Amino acid sequence: MINNFRKLVLLTVLVFISCKENDATNEKYTKAYVALQGSDKIAIIDVDHGELIKEVEVDFINTGDRPHYIVIDEIHRRWYVTLISSGYICKFDLDTDQLLDSVFVGNQPALMDIDRERQILYVSRFMPMPSMDMDGTNSQLIHQIDAQSMIILNTEDVGASSPHGIALSNDGSTLWVASNEASHFFKIPTSTFGPTNYQSQNFQLGYDVPANYEINDNIYNALEIVLKNDNSQLFVSCSGKGEVRVFDTLNGDSLKYYSTGMMPWHMAISKDDRYLYTTNRMSNNVVQTDLSSGDTKTFTIENLIMPHGIAITADDTKLLVSSSMGDAVYIVDAQSMMLLHSIFFADINMDMDGEMNANNMHMPTGLAIVQE
Repeated sequence: MINNFRKLVLLTVLVFISCKENDATNEKYTKAYVALQGSDKIAIIDVDHGELIKEVEVDFINTGDRPHYIVIDEIHRRWYVTLISSGYICKFDLDTDQLLDSVFVGNQPALMDIDRERQILYVSRFMPMPSMDMDGTNSQLIHQIDAQSMIILNTEDVGASSPHGIALSNDGSTLWVASNEASHFFKIPTSTFGPTNYQSQNFQLGYDVPANYEINDNIYNALEIVLKNDNSQLFVSCSGKGEVRVFDTLNGDSLKYYSTGMMPWHMAISKDDRYLYTTNRMSNNVVQTDLSSGDTKTFTIENLIMPHGIAITADDTKLLVSSSMGDAVYIVDAQSMMLLHSIFFADINMDMDGEMNANNMHMPTGLAIVQE
């Protein structure tokens, strides 16, 4: 009888331990995928604890693939990355981080957005060197890709050089694209995407630029586009002007602009549409703009050098900022703009002249966040 009681107690303890282990295994946590452009890897970070989990190799051609930008499809458990030097878009399994498929689009694929419901990727093409313009398009193309089969469905020539900024409406019906060299942005119905007779609407970023979008004025140098979560407004980071310009998505009207630092780069907007966050590449800082009052807060620290990518957690509490030349990712309190964690990828030291030296620069650029 006593032996049976002991066995019952032992079994209960084992079941309790097993349940605890399962609870720990199934515990939800937030992780980020960071493109390490200088080392052909993707870093995976535990955002909650500020720790590097692992790195995934994306080195396919052995001469520098340069992973640049990442999007995540939480519904179908996939993540995608652009390789700007080798010209590929790669698809990985979100649970195993194993490579599943890839598609070649040509030189300098840059940013992406994804229609998760229909599993369609939209990919912009950036600024190739003259010797890299192998297909003779001068990088005017946007690609539409079937994310299931990784086959190019259609290609849109926007007619303006270096289409870089790209954003898709929540319902997948409208694609917004901004040219980096011609100060124009475009409204493209996805139903007309491809070689049709439909001429997409185009809008000037300012009244001081040519009306013709085929002219590369290089005044505003649009870098990225983000949409308000209700899709009512469009934000364009204008790296040539030191500001973010805001437009009405209904008619393309210019609404206002916010001053940032020098060369605003990537942006993130809080889920409640209250705050806009902008990395400023040449000011070495990140600006939080209150969209209701226009008030700003600035995040800056010693080794935040050429900040590039930025993303915000689903609960609007934390920002991730990549420092491309500081070789680090910083986790920042999204409200106070105070530093929470730092993740460094290279050994950085100072020489006798006070200059910074770094070995094996990883150059973190684009990043994306997912809650597991």
